[in-house]
Amino acid sequence: LDDIVYEGANGAPRQSNQLVSAKSKASPKGEKSQLPMPVFTSAMEGAAWIPSGYMGNAGAIKMDARSTNNPHTGNTCMQVNYNAAGNWGGVVWQHPANDWGDQRGGFDLTGAKQLSFWARGEKGGEKIKISFGLLGRDKPYHDTATGDAEITLTSDWKQYTINLAGKDMSCIKTGFSWVVAGQGTPLTFYFDDVVYE
Repeated sequence: LDDIVYEGANGAPRQSNQLVSAKSKASPKGEKSQLPMPVFTSAMEGAAWIPSGYMGNAGAIKMDARSTNNPHTGNTCMQVNYNAAGNWGGVVWQHPANDWGDQRGGFDLTGAKQLSFWARGEKGGEKIKISFGLLGRDKPYHDTATGDAEITLTSDWKQYTINLAGKDMSCIKTGFSWVVAGQGTPLTFYFDDVVYE
């Protein structure tokens, strides 16, 4: 992945004309996965979830999965640029790619205790929201759990975790997402070693 840019009008999820039956409201089951299950690491290829769900001011978002700017481990990390002073933007890691709950997919992460990730800001003080499980039960194929964390980054790498205790992790279709609100100036931040464990 490199220089991912959404070319759509506003990044809004596509609408589906698919009818939802009572049967489809049952909790889906994802593909059984082995833990730890990476979302993003510098060493991986063929990622399980794809960062395809651009939201908000999508035209202001640029991501580089091969940034060599001081990675946490290995030779690369994920660099995110939000090139706007206002509005908001974000990206969702989806399975399958570009799916907002209309297709089968996802992974069974039963037994995972936490979602762990390392992050830092270019300057420090950048405020971001990290989430997983964005697809609700109004969707034919939804996530079985959700979680989030609002954090203020430092300029040094720091590990963050989202506790998964008591959550039904049997089908996670949106494995990771970030969202930022405009903070008065464009901002840059970095991720590395994002993993369910």
